[in-house]
Amino acid sequence: MRRIIMGLSAIVCLVTVNAGVNAQDEKHPFEVGGMYTVIQLSDFQSRIFPLTGRGDNVVSGIGGRFGYNVTKHLTIDSEATFFPEAHLLNEEVGQKMQGFLGVKAGIRKHRVGVFAKARPGVMWFGEFPSRGSCSTTTFGSVCGVAHEKDFALDVGGVFEFYPADRLIVRADVGDTIIKYPQRVFATFPTLVTVNGGWKNNLQLSFGVGWRF
Repeated sequence: MRRIIMGLSAIVCLVTVNAGVNAQDEKHPFEVGGMYTVIQLSDFQSRIFPLTGRGDNVVSGIGGRFGYNVTKHLTIDSEATFFPEAHLLNEEVGQKMQGFLGVKAGIRKHRVGVFAKARPGVMWFGEFPSRGSCSTTTFGSVCGVAHEKDFALDVGGVFEFYPADRLIVRADVGDTIIKYPQRVFATFPTLVTVNGGWKNNLQLSFGVGWRF
């Protein structure tokens, strides 16, 4: 995992250095857009239902992007996405959100652009059984319900098509790497501990944007 992160970060850094050498003024330095995204949360059911849950959860959401083109090769790239609980074909326990801020660096030609991206951020889960805040009762243990915010890193590739001077059609393929904490669940008559750690999650996004 760490080797993958370091390798992708090195690629972004090399392209960034090259972008600085070949820096030029952007005619339209700002970008804004919207997108539809799908993420496969790896082995997520076991984190919600530790005794019976197995397998991945695939959820979809909508969001927005904002970017600043430092040069034609380097962009400060930000993104926020909302995953509803019971819409967009989702059947989930709780809503989810994510936000990222980082860099997108690569090659941009007249009609197409190909980039690598590395963007740290956060993944927010709603209505997650809390970790550690459990109390003992006559019938066993009871844990409350809480929100959880976990560190996340979005790394991957971006393909852009420019059908007009300011119009952007963008597709992202990436790995959203989430750092889960250790969590404690209430079961009768004892508690169940689910270990934390890094999890890789495939994420695809498709959207349109506008440069100004």
